[in-house]
Amino acid sequence: MAAGELVCLIGANGAGKSSTLRAISGLLPLSHGRIVFDGREIQNEVPATILRAGIAHCPEGRRVFPHLTVAENLAMGAYVRTDRGAIAADLSEVGRHFPILVERRRQMAGTLSGGEQQMLAIARALMARPRLILFDEPSLGLAPTLVEMTFAIIADIRRRGTTVLMVEQNANAALRMADRAYVMETGRIVLEGRARDLLEDDHVRRAYLGG
Repeated sequence: MAAGELVCLIGANGAGKSSTLRAISGLLPLSHGRIVFDGREIQNEVPATILRAGIAHCPEGRRVFPHLTVAENLAMGAYVRTDRGAIAADLSEVGRHFPILVERRRQMAGTLSGGEQQMLAIARALMARPRLILFDEPSLGLAPTLVEMTFAIIADIRRRGTTVLMVEQNANAALRMADRAYVMETGRIVLEGRARDLLEDDHVRRAYLGG
């Protein structure tokens, strides 16, 4: 990936897409191969070190801390940082982009709606000030209006300069917003190219776009 790109990874359930993201963020060990970020091999690093290097992970199912408040969840997003003044500024910025989280800041995260939890998961990842953010199925389980809002938020994150790698079940929407895409089947990349070209690829259309 190039800095500033939005790249999507599509494929059927069980193809290995989520495992790829978990390996990048240090949650799964590699059996072989390398993971290189900004010229540095990171496949043997622990997740906290990878986060400090600039890679944040917004996992499938949101995975907020349900028994912590919204404010505490956001603080957890910045736990590897020591720049208190900048953390406070980022909290203010998050509040401007996600005003509902300011309203709910004292509420337990587990009591939020699905859409609110997704916003919290994204905001928590942004509190790490990542250069690369990994999104795993960000639209999963959301109502159509919330799906549109979530994709708009991700597009805005990219416009502000953060590189995005996204796994997404809604292949049509993912390809329409991405620069490039990879198609994974049973753990292997079988197609790659510009997202607009893959939208027109016969195999992609039949297998992932419904026609």
